[in-house]
Amino acid sequence: MAYKSSSDVRRSIAKRRKNRERNYGKYIPEERKRDSILADKELDWGTENMVVYDEGIKTPPTKVFIKKEWMLFQLLASVCLVLVMAIIYRTSAPWTNEARGVISGVYEQEFQFASVVNWFDETIGQPFAFLPENAGKDTGSDFSMPASGTIMESFEHNGQGVIVKTAAAASVGTVKEGVVIYAGEKEEYGKTVIIQHADKSESWYGNLESIDVSLYEQVKKGAKLGRVQASEEEEGKGEFYFALKSEGRFIDPGEVISFE
Repeated sequence: MAYKSSSDVRRSIAKRRKNRERNYGKYIPEERKRDSILADKELDWGTENMVVYDEGIKTPPTKVFIKKEWMLFQLLASVCLVLVMAIIYRTSAPWTNEARGVISGVYEQEFQFASVVNWFDETIGQPFAFLPENAGKDTGSDFSMPASGTIMESFEHNGQGVIVKTAAAASVGTVKEGVVIYAGEKEEYGKTVIIQHADKSESWYGNLESIDVSLYEQVKKGAKLGRVQASEEEEGKGEFYFALKSEGRFIDPGEVISFE
C-alpha cells in the first residue's frame, strides 16, 4: 500500500477539473458529475486522510498441506533404505549374514506375501504387468508331488518332515503355487527353499544339490525349484528333505501327499 502526498493529490484534482471544463464546457455528463463529486469530497475530507492504493486486493496465500521438505526427507530415507538393503544382500562380509537372517525372519514371520497376492487378485484383479498371469490362484486344491520317490525317514522320526529317496539328479517341484520366502543354506537341511502359499501354509525343500529360484520369486504349482542331492547310502540315488508347515507347526506330509 502506497501513500501520496497532499500536494500530489491537489495537483491531480486540479488537473482533472481543467480537463473537464475544457472538454465539456458548461455541460457535464452524469458520469462526469459523479467523478466531480468524488474530487470535491477529496478536498473536503483533506488529503491527509486520503489513502491511495496502488495495488488491488491481494488474494491470501493458499495453505500448503504437504511440505516439500517432508517429501524430500521421505524420498531420501527411502533411497537410503534401498541402498542399505542392497549392500546387505550384495556383500559377503560376516556381519551381513546375521543381518540377512534377521530380515528374512521378519519377512517370513510377519508378512504373508502369498496371501497379499491372492487377496489382491481376488479383490482388484491384475492390472499390473509385474504380476504373472493367474498369480496367487491355484489350479486345484490338492498338493502335487514334489518328486517321484519313496519315504526313507518318516515324520514320526523327527516331527518336522520326511526324507524322500528319488532317482539321481531328480528335479524337485513346488507342491502348490506360492512365493519364495527363503532360498539359501540352513544348518540342518543344507540348501533349502521355503515356499509360502496363499493359505499361509509353507512347504520346505531341503538337502538340495542346486537351487533354481530366487528370493521373493512367485512360482507356479509344479515349477522346478532345484535338484536333489546324491544319496550317501545308495549309489545312483538321490534324496531330499520335505516338510509342510501350517499355523506355525509342522504337519505330516504323508497326510496330504501320497508318495510311492
